[in-house]
Amino acid sequence: MGLSASQARLLSITSRLSDNELRSQTITTAKMHLSNRTTEASAAYMDALSSTNLLFTTYDSAGNKVTEKLTGTSLSQYGELKNQYGLINQNGQILVSELDATNYENSANLQEFLDKYGVLQPEGEGDFVQVVNPDYEVAWEEYDKVYGEWKEKEPNKSDEKYWDEQSSYDNELYRKFRAASQSCYNNALGGSSGCYLHVLAHLIDLECDGQNAKDGAYPKTYESTLDGQITITSSHIDGSAINGAGMSDDMVPVSEAVCDTEKIIYAAENEEMKQRLLEIWNDPNKTQDEKNNELLMNNYYIDEAGNAQLKTLKQKCIDMFYVLSNYRDMGIDYDSVLIPLLQTFQQDMEQAFTERVFNEDLYNEDYEAWLEQEPEEPDVPYYVEEEVRQIIDKDKGQWYINLWHRMNGESDVKVGTEDEEGNLVEGGKTESGLPMYKVLEDGLMNSSEWLQSALNNGTITLERVDFTDPTEEGTGLADCTWTSIIWTSSSDITEEENEAAITAAEVQYEQALRDIEAKDKQYDNQLKILDTEHNALQTEYDSVKSVIEKTIERNLKLYS
Repeated sequence: MGLSASQARLLSITSRLSDNELRSQTITTAKMHLSNRTTEASAAYMDALSSTNLLFTTYDSAGNKVTEKLTGTSLSQYGELKNQYGLINQNGQILVSELDATNYENSANLQEFLDKYGVLQPEGEGDFVQVVNPDYEVAWEEYDKVYGEWKEKEPNKSDEKYWDEQSSYDNELYRKFRAASQSCYNNALGGSSGCYLHVLAHLIDLECDGQNAKDGAYPKTYESTLDGQITITSSHIDGSAINGAGMSDDMVPVSEAVCDTEKIIYAAENEEMKQRLLEIWNDPNKTQDEKNNELLMNNYYIDEAGNAQLKTLKQKCIDMFYVLSNYRDMGIDYDSVLIPLLQTFQQDMEQAFTERVFNEDLYNEDYEAWLEQEPEEPDVPYYVEEEVRQIIDKDKGQWYINLWHRMNGESDVKVGTEDEEGNLVEGGKTESGLPMYKVLEDGLMNSSEWLQSALNNGTITLERVDFTDPTEEGTGLADCTWTSIIWTSSSDITEEENEAAITAAEVQYEQALRDIEAKDKQYDNQLKILDTEHNALQTEYDSVKSVIEKTIERNLKLYS
């Protein structure tokens, strides 16, 4: 064999040796994995040996013991000789079946709920008793409300709309004024201007002591509209024909009405007089004296905006007193100007005193219209007959009474609806404000694995109905209470080995061991083959290597 051929062969052998070593390592690693699988199979088998089933024990009607897997259904479904339990979630809600939830949601009250489980007498076979008609109180409450609203609209005779302010010749104050002033008024018409000053003096803050002016009350001073001053003395009172006729005292209430600061009497409205004042006041051709004279004799004054406003009757009397006292200096003719002014004032005094006249026709018309709107009393009987259907299966009935109150709360009427008195039923909530129940779908309700896991993990707890005295307040129950319990303390729930799981695990474990042993033998055989091949290659490797070394040595000697 040539040197080149020997070297090529040596490389080929080296490559195969490396490949054999890699395959050996791979098989050795696989054998280690088989060891891990053995450990895993053993652990699964040991877990199965320690696994248990939760069982629920009840008794049939004959008293025979009945054991079944623990599920939500077996735990919460009614049984004759059975403790009543409820599954409670972490929110404090009782988990109920789809059927129980549907029955509750389709019931307005406890009786309708019980009827869905067939625990009540059939309709028509119950006892009929007289009860207060719930519609009676509702109808009368509505009637009382409507009646009260109607009654409030009853026409009131004191209403201002039925009283008219009317001037009247027969008004008492006007009669006193006219009787007392008549003599002085007649004298003034005859040319004695001073006589009407007596009349005006009796109208302005009159104070009498018997028939004479009260001592110390006079003289009195007042300002006219144009700031002209007047002075009333006691002689205007005592020296008058009014006083001489013994009528000064009659003029006191008249003066009080004229000067009342709370119920102010204004001078009589007179459109013609008003327009005359405005024309003269705004006429640039009129002198200021002419304007002032008209202003003092007029029933109106000019305000800051240039508008005509009514004077009070008291101010009108003061201005007239000023004019009658100073008409000569003012250039006013007595006969042609002042006598007509006195006549107008005397007539105006009739309008100053009014009386309230009751408009009986308007009141009667409104009253009759109001009577026609009177609401009719409700035709609702106080008592009605109601069928009372007794519970025919007391144990089953009590079971579902307990369930209703755990789902709904204290009331026999569903939460969120109105009771017989029309009040909204409140409550029926957990501490966190959630409904007191939650639907558990039938798949989970019938799953023993789910319930066992939930109990072990603490996501579900149990409540049991215990007969107690006294009963927990606010539950609506009598002589029994839903009590929270630890499931391991319940004598109705037991544990047993899970034989099916153990058997299945044992079969799986033995099969796994057989598979592992077979695979391990296969790996051992492969390693033996690789070891034999490795030894042969190693021998051939050593031989070729020796040939190469000798060839190299010979060639070196040849060329040295």
